[in-house]
Amino acid sequence: PPEPLHVLFVGKLIPLHGLETILAAAALALEIPFVVVGDGQLAPLLVERPANVEHVSWMDYAALPDAYRRAGCALGIFGTGAKAARVIPNKVFQALACARPVVTADTPAARELLTHEIDALLVPPGDGSALAEAVRRVADDGGLARRLADGGRATYETRASEAVLGARWRSLLERAAAGR
Repeated sequence: PPEPLHVLFVGKLIPLHGLETILAAAALALEIPFVVVGDGQLAPLLVERPANVEHVSWMDYAALPDAYRRAGCALGIFGTGAKAARVIPNKVFQALACARPVVTADTPAARELLTHEIDALLVPPGDGSALAEAVRRVADDGGLARRLADGGRATYETRASEAVLGARWRSLLERAAAGR
């Protein structure tokens, strides 16, 4: 990871993603830079953001892999609503594919793919303190960061890559076409 480590969030600034939680964590971990990439209905919350939070309203999609690779840690979602408990957002798959340590909410959906401390750090939804502590762990423990990055990439390759999901979808479509 680059020096100094920074935390990256990429996404639409909507309640599902838990921007308030991310900003609360940043306010508790002022020693760690956060980069929030995105725009949306909650963008006004960034007007009085902590000094360690940089806001980038737009990034070309083709630039995202490099942005993830430069980040020391990538964030998933932290919303507390029912939908947040049911989804794993694209940003998590993207970070795993780029071998970045991921911190995201501990939800039933996340637990279907991720294992705490193996391929991600999972924190309670809406808990800024827990998120700040998880980010500090990644920042302070290079061995943990490397294990999460490697574990996340392995999980992506074995459970979520284009090859794996493509084969699964093809099988489903072939069965449907055959009337089974």
